[in-house]
Amino acid sequence: MTIEPRLDIIGAALADPSRSRILCELMDGRAFTNKELASAASIAPQTASAHLTQLEMAGLTSSLRSGRHVYHRIASAKVASALEGLATLSSTDHLSRKDRPSTDTRRARSCYNHIAGRLGVLMTDRLVALGVMQVRNESISPASQCQTFFNDIGVMIPPVAPGKPLARLCLDWTERRYHIAGPLAVAIMQKSMDAKWLESRSGSRALTVTDDGFDAFGRWFGLSRDVLERGDLN
Repeated sequence: MTIEPRLDIIGAALADPSRSRILCELMDGRAFTNKELASAASIAPQTASAHLTQLEMAGLTSSLRSGRHVYHRIASAKVASALEGLATLSSTDHLSRKDRPSTDTRRARSCYNHIAGRLGVLMTDRLVALGVMQVRNESISPASQCQTFFNDIGVMIPPVAPGKPLARLCLDWTERRYHIAGPLAVAIMQKSMDAKWLESRSGSRALTVTDDGFDAFGRWFGLSRDVLERGDLN
């Protein structure tokens, strides 16, 4: 008997636009109630409940009860990474339409638990250029300046189990280039949020770069406000 992956189950779960919208809402790493997700997808709570059941059965989401409420979230970082990768296969025409509020989302957003968008991609570029990280064979690892750089910036390098990577490359949905994910990227985002360099928005994956954030990203990563708006270092 041949054993094959049940991609049809995943495909069926992703095939409905409302379920796709629910997953996008969950991709900022937070947990939401059925009612909140129904509102985000512009559907009735009963309809959202049915969609969430199918998503959970497919292993894409998980749920937990807290008091009277049931909260739903992306099942794991592996699922989030797979969804971000699939998103890069979608058409890109909607990213530049004037009637879509895509500018802030493209500048900086959360990808489950790390920084994505233009900011995430350019930060990754600078980490490599500064000798903090190195890329080989499509994998990223610490380089000679890693410990010094993160000590200076105030990010504690997280311990990882033997054989587990400190960071990995994640193909960015909007930029079509790599940003970093993994434990180190989580620590960078946590520092950025704690230091108020970035602020999250209600009902959106977009992250606001604060004035302190522009100062910090300019000082540590050489990313000026103009560079973040323009999208390249040239």
